[in-house]
This record gives sequence, structure tokens and C-alpha cells, in this order.
Amino acid sequence: MNFIKRGLLSISRKKGKSLILLAVIFILGNVISGAISIQQATDNVETNIKEKLGAAATVELDYEKLENMDEEDQMTLEISNLDLELIKQIGELSYVKYYDYNLSTWLGSENVQSYQGEGMEEEVEVEYEGPSIDFMLKGINYAPVIDFEEGIGNLIEGRVFESGEIENGSSVAIISSKLAEKNDLQIGDNITLTNEVYSYDEETGEEKLATSRDVILEVIGLFEPKSASVEESEESGEMDFMNIEYQNTIYVPNEVVSSELTYYNEEYMKIDEEYAAMIEADAEALTEYYTPIFVLNNSEDSIAFEEEVQPLLPELYKVSNASDQYDTIAAPVKSMSKLAGYVLLVAVIATVLIIGLVVLLFLRDRKHELGIYLSLGERRARVVGQILIEVMVVALIGITLSLFSGNFLAQGISETLLNAEDTQSDEDMMYYSELEAYQSSVTTDDVMDSYEVKLDSSYILMFYLVGLLTILVSTIIPLIYIVRLNPKKIMM
Repeated sequence: MNFIKRGLLSISRKKGKSLILLAVIFILGNVISGAISIQQATDNVETNIKEKLGAAATVELDYEKLENMDEEDQMTLEISNLDLELIKQIGELSYVKYYDYNLSTWLGSENVQSYQGEGMEEEVEVEYEGPSIDFMLKGINYAPVIDFEEGIGNLIEGRVFESGEIENGSSVAIISSKLAEKNDLQIGDNITLTNEVYSYDEETGEEKLATSRDVILEVIGLFEPKSASVEESEESGEMDFMNIEYQNTIYVPNEVVSSELTYYNEEYMKIDEEYAAMIEADAEALTEYYTPIFVLNNSEDSIAFEEEVQPLLPELYKVSNASDQYDTIAAPVKSMSKLAGYVLLVAVIATVLIIGLVVLLFLRDRKHELGIYLSLGERRARVVGQILIEVMVVALIGITLSLFSGNFLAQGISETLLNAEDTQSDEDMMYYSELEAYQSSVTTDDVMDSYEVKLDSSYILMFYLVGLLTILVSTIIPLIYIVRLNPKKIMM
């Protein structure tokens, strides 16, 4: 009789043992299935949340490392700015979709009124002495403006910069539509800001205007913050307040900002000799502090990008990715993924040991049957094949049954674990970094909502692969028993 047919008949003729083996495989299969389901769900959450957080990255000082330094080391520490050539070198890496580096400064104006938010027009205006710094000049080098490319703001009228304007440092600007509306500005109009330098009288404690110069900019475009659309919602007041700073941001070429920083620095050095002596050796450091931003092709490139860039950086600088935020807000899911990994490892080991022991006991009971096969001239490989067929057919049925029940159990266990982790955690953690503007607002609740145990093709394929491979390994080990059988001794 063919050994395959013999194996199939053996399953039906030994119903009791087949059912015991099926029950053991079904129970262990549920544990493996549940662990794989949870791990796949947590992996999907990580992928989805990191995509939502965005693919932006920057290079910035490692403030945590700075805080951990000794006071003596901090006192003697000299931190250099990021070299512009290094920023350009990083920007040319294959992971980078586009990049920019920004200078920024704050200026005031006597002619342009800053935007103070909806409903603030009737408030009593507070007058104060000292430099006016209502407007942030944000210098850019990437003419299409990364903020618009990434949807932080939308250009609603006019145009972005031309390459020639960026290279020549032309006096052109893109302002917010709210700022334009408040000051009745149109495309093509000029706005005048003032770069004021004040001196400080230590005896009276008063500041006096030492010198100033006008900065005349032509408005070439109007933008609207993405969040401005939310102003129509019930939370309009709060959202408007959060966007006041951005509404008063004015985009200009980097050279414009550099020129104003240089002017301020040179004029202040004239009126403060102590300050001049302190920074004279490296005055350029105050006017060439660039903040780089790199937008990667996708969030999956973050790790490779960091590994390639970190060795290029000066001491105390680090790469920060927008997806780094995931480690902070996804603590419940990460701990559950870790637990599922341990459960899967233990379940696989337990399956190998238990199934191996069960198969070995069954083989011992069939010692005479196997001896007869061998004494009749059946090859050992065919006898081994028969046992493998018997076990694997039962295993296939048991694993298929546990495929659905294990997935169902994983859903219930996940809800329990997530609720337990959620109640142990504090309120949503807030984050702040140079990348804040380029990250989507994601909370722990968003992570929890993204968690979903699904019965999809990747889960089914992974479970059958792990389950059948584990059963195969646990069956092969006791089959050594057959190889060592001596038919003569058995039949005597």
C-alpha cells in the first residue's frame, strides 16, 4: 500500500489519538495565532502613525546631552554653527526629497499693524517702550517654500519666489492673507518694517533708540495657514490664537534676513564695547545660524537617513525625525508588542516540546506496527514520510481552526491590555522640537484608535508559516526514534 494512503487511513483508524493531537495543536495554535495577530496589529499602528507624523527631519543640538554635562565642561564649551556646506551635503542624499535652511529675525513696524486674532480688535492696545518685534522674518532658500509644499500654509494669491530672487536677496515677501486684510495690502504693494537698535542705560534701566533703518519689501504672495480653515469651527477662537505668530510671519529670501542680522549686529557693537569685544572674534556666528529642514521621500527612510547623517555631524548635534514622536505617544502599543513577542517565543518553544513529546509517545505505542513495516522491507524514509503525513494533516486542520479563534481571542485580549495601559498612563504627552510645525498632531488616543486586529492575508500567511514550521520541527525530532528501530529485536 502506498505510504501516503497508509498515513491517511491511520488518521481515521486511530481517531482517539488523532483527536488528542488535534486538541493539543488547536490549543497551542491559538496562543501562536493570538501573539502573531497582536504583533501584526502593533506593526500596522507603527507604520500608520509614523506616516501620519510625516517624513521631515532636522539637525539640531542634543539638549539632553548638554544638560547631562558637568558644569565645568559647560562653562568651557564652544558650540559652532552647522556649516552651510554640510547642510547642502546632507540635502543631496538620496533619502531627501527636498530641503531648506532658514535664518530668522524679528522686526517691528510703524506702518504695518500686526494681526492679533479674531475678536481682539476692540481690546485696549497696550503700549510699551522698547524695540517692536511684531513680525518674524523667516528666510528661505528653497524657492517654492517647504511650508507650502508640506501643507503648513497654502499660497492663495500671487506667487512664490523665483530662484534669482533667492540668490540675489531681492526685497520681496509673502505675507498672510489676514495680515494683508488688516492693512489693506494687495499683491504688488510695499510694506515697510523697521530694524531698530536700542541701547541700554544701566543706571536708569531704560532702553533708548540708538539707530534704525527701514526694510521695504514688495508683497508678491499671500498665504493662509492650514489651520485657518478651522477658524470656522466651534474652536475658532483657540485655533486663531495659536496661529497669531504664523499669521505675522513674513517669508523673505535668506539674504534679506542675513543683511538685517548683520546690520543689527554691527550697530550694536558700536554702542556696546563689551559686547563687541565678546563676539568680535566670531561675529558671523550670530548672522549665520541656519535651521535646516529635510523632507524625506517617506517616513521609512528615517532610520537609514539618521544612520548616514549622524557620523557627519559635529559633536553635540543630532538628527531628529518627525517620527521620533511615535516612541513617546505609543507606549501602550509598544509594551503590548513586546509582550506579544515574548508570548510568541514561549509558545513556539512549548509547541516544539509538547508536540514532540506527544508524537514520541504515540510512536512508542506503535512500535510493533512500525517494526512490521520495516521487516516487510519498507524503507525507513517511507515510514518517516507516513508519520509526517499523519501529523501534518492533523496539524493543518488544527491550525486552520485556531486561525479564526486565535484572531478572535487576540481582539479581546488587546482591548483588555490597551485599557489597562491607558489607565496607567498620564494625560497626553505634549512635544516640542524644531520639527513641531512639520508634524501632524497625534495623541495617544490616535494611536489607540489606529490599533486594529485584522484577519488579513499577511496574518494568515505568517500564521501558517510559523505554525506548520513549528509542527514540522517538533515532529522531525522524535522521528529519530524510527531511524534507530531494529526490526529483528522488535519482532523477537
